[in-house]
Amino acid sequence: MTSLYHWIFFLLSVALLPVLVLGTIRKTKARLQNRIGPPLWQPFYDLVKLAHKGETLSLTMCGVFRLSSIVVFADILVLAWLTPWLCFKPWAPEANIFMLVYLFALARMFTLLGSLDSGSAFGAFSASREATLGLLVEPAVLLALVALGIFFGSSDLRVIFSLSSVSTFVSSAIWIAAGLAIFFSSLVELSRMPVDDPTTHLELTMIHEAMILEASGRNLALIEFAHALKMCILFGLASQCFLRAIPQFSTFNIYAQAGLNIAGLLGLAMFVGLLESLTVKLQWRKVPEFIAYILSLSLIASFTAIGIGAIK
Repeated sequence: MTSLYHWIFFLLSVALLPVLVLGTIRKTKARLQNRIGPPLWQPFYDLVKLAHKGETLSLTMCGVFRLSSIVVFADILVLAWLTPWLCFKPWAPEANIFMLVYLFALARMFTLLGSLDSGSAFGAFSASREATLGLLVEPAVLLALVALGIFFGSSDLRVIFSLSSVSTFVSSAIWIAAGLAIFFSSLVELSRMPVDDPTTHLELTMIHEAMILEASGRNLALIEFAHALKMCILFGLASQCFLRAIPQFSTFNIYAQAGLNIAGLLGLAMFVGLLESLTVKLQWRKVPEFIAYILSLSLIASFTAIGIGAIK
């Protein structure tokens, strides 16, 4: 593929995959409940409908509320460019592990500010929970990426996710452990089951949904699309880890790699739909235990990478 084709496929993926992934989750849950469910492209229709609606703003709001959604959307777009969640993505000039973590933290910070600016009691309540979850899960994501960086001797994601080296048994184990840690961390980052039920209507148990209760119209459409794109980035990053655990993956041509990349992304979306249909939401005091298991996976990957490095 030429650079132009890379950019075309990347822009189409950014525009279409978030809607398709969200639609796949909803369709999977509907079929498991013996319902036909909405069409796969229903999230796109919902975004178009929201974009044509007017906004209702509280009198207590200042400019932070609207600014937060714009900053979060722009931040997620930068993350989509920097993060290697697609194998046919145009490589960014600099994609450092720590920059990635800081950009995710920046998006969370402005989401919290927008929630607090609305002056809603539920917004402040859910913002407090989101801040707590972010504090607990960030070390797990960072350690998973650092484990890969230690093993490949670089903090540059372009070097880590390049296909120049053939996977071995040890590297495959590290890829799988890091991928599992990133995937389960994404369930916390995205407020999915078993941490939070995104389909509930009880504000006292909601995290992400309660933070955007005051959003409406185009502002809500921007927030929802940014959240769906963030979901794609995290699922795609985990999928890339799993695919690179396959020793023969580096020998496939770029079209086969792209097909497996998208199939893996949609496969994780179907698994999330299955998980949300078969599991129940954890009690709030049990969530730190769930995150502790994720952190253990990251630590196993890190210690393995350090041990292999010491042997080398």
